[in-house]
Amino acid sequence: MTVLLILLALGRWVQVRLGWHGLLIAVLWQVTLMWWGLLVLWALPLPLQSAWFRVRAWEAPLYRQLRVRAFMLLLRAVGWERARRRARGFTGSRASLLRLERQTREAEFSHVLLVLVNLTLPVLTGMTGDTAGWLIVTGAAGHVYPVMLQRTLRARLQQLDVTGNRSHHGRATD
Repeated sequence: MTVLLILLALGRWVQVRLGWHGLLIAVLWQVTLMWWGLLVLWALPLPLQSAWFRVRAWEAPLYRQLRVRAFMLLLRAVGWERARRRARGFTGSRASLLRLERQTREAEFSHVLLVLVNLTLPVLTGMTGDTAGWLIVTGAAGHVYPVMLQRTLRARLQQLDVTGNRSHHGRATD
């Protein structure tokens, strides 16, 4: 939390002192917040066993209608999937599916957290005008579609009966 507060103060200083605003500062915020999200994933125990993570039957068809597949193809085209493959620990084998399922939960959690931060940043920092608007737009584009993509993948894993009822170290939880 301290890191986030420092980032908020630094971002506000950059906006006020250097006069940066609009899309540029919003994109810089997104990059900074994604690094913060990775720090949170690494440092804190996460509530990954919540019923929230169970994908409902109606979700995957809705996400398809919202063109989440096009977003996935865009990520593949820019090389994101290839870059993340090793970090995910998915080898393509059935044995690595549990790790992949947990990774979808972690990614979803961090993106939901960042959506919430993006919605509150303008209020917390006093951002107004185009900067606040761009922050909300880039936050939605950068985090809402990744959440839908993670949930679509987890829906497929649920169909294979891969469950994430395991702790961070792979041991079953109650």
